[in-house]
Amino acid sequence: MRLGAGRALLALILCAACFGGGPAPVAATSAQPSNEEVEAFSTRIAAFYGALEEVPLDALVTYENKRLRECFASQGAFSDYFSALATEARELHFRDTTARKVRILEFNFDGPGQAGVDVAFTSVHQREIRFWSIGFMRHDTWKQTDGVWQIVPEKL
Repeated sequence: MRLGAGRALLALILCAACFGGGPAPVAATSAQPSNEEVEAFSTRIAAFYGALEEVPLDALVTYENKRLRECFASQGAFSDYFSALATEARELHFRDTTARKVRILEFNFDGPGQAGVDVAFTSVHQREIRFWSIGFMRHDTWKQTDGVWQIVPEKL
């Protein structure tokens, strides 16, 4: 059955009236970041997670990467994060403990100066006969301190 333009508009108006007309507009609050802040955060996390792709997660060269270290408040926080990351890759038998693909699935601002990032790490199995992809997901918490976004790792 085909509806003409007039009937389609009428059906749309009736559906909107029956179901409340859609979500109410969200009032802007001071907790919502500006477009510039969102873009700066997006650029920072893309650079960080991009630097984890195609490198061994448990190698000294990765551990000594200054660009990665800049995303942590302290040496201890950096060590905790990479220890957990390398352990998970090793336990899942990532070939050469290397994430072939690191993909940001979603990020949300949880409040002023705090955000959560969902990330997927994908690789191939250490045993070549297992040819399918394997992976894991992480939820990382980022906090803004003195205008700089840094990861707050979970303890092992």
